[in-house]
Amino acid sequence: MDVGVLAVRYARALLDYARSRGVEGEIYSLSSALLECFADNPDLSRTLEDPLLSRQKKLELLSSATPAEGDVKDVMDRYYSLVVEKRRESYLASSLRSYMDLYRKSEGIAVVKITTAVPLNKEMEDKILSKVSSALGKKIELQKIVDPQIEGGLIFDIDDYRLDASVAARLRKIRRQLLDKNKRIV
Repeated sequence: MDVGVLAVRYARALLDYARSRGVEGEIYSLSSALLECFADNPDLSRTLEDPLLSRQKKLELLSSATPAEGDVKDVMDRYYSLVVEKRRESYLASSLRSYMDLYRKSEGIAVVKITTAVPLNKEMEDKILSKVSSALGKKIELQKIVDPQIEGGLIFDIDDYRLDASVAARLRKIRRQLLDKNKRIV
């Protein structure tokens, strides 16, 4: 079965169940935290996929990776049980990413990624958030990246749209133009 189709099915089931319990926002936050755990600890995926590790140990590992209480804990524990029981541990990260995408879509949240050469101050960050939010008519989830290699300016990504106003991009453009002109002269 296609990984994407399976991940979306599990994500949709999780979203529906979380909505029925009224904890979809908290599950969204926990999903983000667990995906960070997967990114920070590549061994976590391999451990979960290990066929020699008992199902109970896998459930304990997942439960300890995302501490929660009340309904949120109940929803996540049931989800983890389903994933482990069906032996779909290898699809867990994909299904959590799909859950986050479905949640953002349903709540009208746009993901905005800003890459700058130096960290943004709070005032500039708030100004960008308010302008983009009013222009798109959506709530904004801001992801900030500091990359000194862009030398200045910023790179602005909204979903599938990219605005590259970095100094490095402008220098590449000027270099390309100079090379094209020199080819015509010679």
